[in-house]
Amino acid sequence: MSAAIRDLDTINRIIRPQEAGGFEFRNALYRAHLAGDVGALIEVLPRGRVPRQALWSAVTTIAVIGDDAGLSSGPGDFPDAGRLLTWAQRVMIHAAGGTTCHYDWAVAAARIHRRVLLVETNTAAEPAWMHLAERERDRREAEGREPFALLLIQVPADKPPHPAIMARAEGGAA
Repeated sequence: MSAAIRDLDTINRIIRPQEAGGFEFRNALYRAHLAGDVGALIEVLPRGRVPRQALWSAVTTIAVIGDDAGLSSGPGDFPDAGRLLTWAQRVMIHAAGGTTCHYDWAVAAARIHRRVLLVETNTAAEPAWMHLAERERDRREAEGREPFALLLIQVPADKPPHPAIMARAEGGAA
């Protein structure tokens, strides 16, 4: 499933529970949309499809792939992953716990470059996402096109894998 979030009431209903649940870092995306800095915000869930017209509109767009909630296992669970990478001008693979500054980066990149793909993933799926993104970047370069900027945010090697909540639940260190 995917959804383009356009309705201001829906956005306001999303912000409050995320703040209450400790996921307020994602609200940078929603607030930017409310302020008009981001014209479209597309959330892509496992096995979700993105309508073609949602990607090729003239408005500044951030597409967010949600691959870190334990419901999926990497790019194979996202049929439009390749199409989203082809579409994007900037890509962030986010395989660590969220902080507001990470999401602020996505908003800042969208303001300048218009099409940003944010992949929220876990430590286990990070290599597969990086492989797919690097392959697209290399393809663009081989065609003489400008490759997209790729930012990887990952857990430091001396820290437990993301998501740490899962590691705690399974008896691992936090």
